Amino acid sequence: MAIPAQAEKPDISWGGELFAENCSECHMVPHDDEWFKARADAGNMADLDSLRTRVQGCANNFNLPWFDEEVDAVTAWMNQEYYGFD
Repeated sequence: MAIPAQAEKPDISWGGELFAENCSECHMVPHDDEWFKARADAGNMADLDSLRTRVQGCANNFNLPWFDEEVDAVTAWMNQEYYGFD
């Protein structure tokens, strides 16, 4: 029996680029890099799955033509930079 290939890890640097291009205008206040950390404690962002769901929801709401790879990359970047759910 063949062992399934391990899923590729999201490209975190690409996620940061996607965030900067598509999300930062609404989600970042100048000189306030604590914004996402504060939101992590809001009760509705409990884990990595809820973060991914939120990223997918924003992509849908703003009609971004993102595939799972883009959503995963942005989720991974946000998690690394602000949440630390892993």
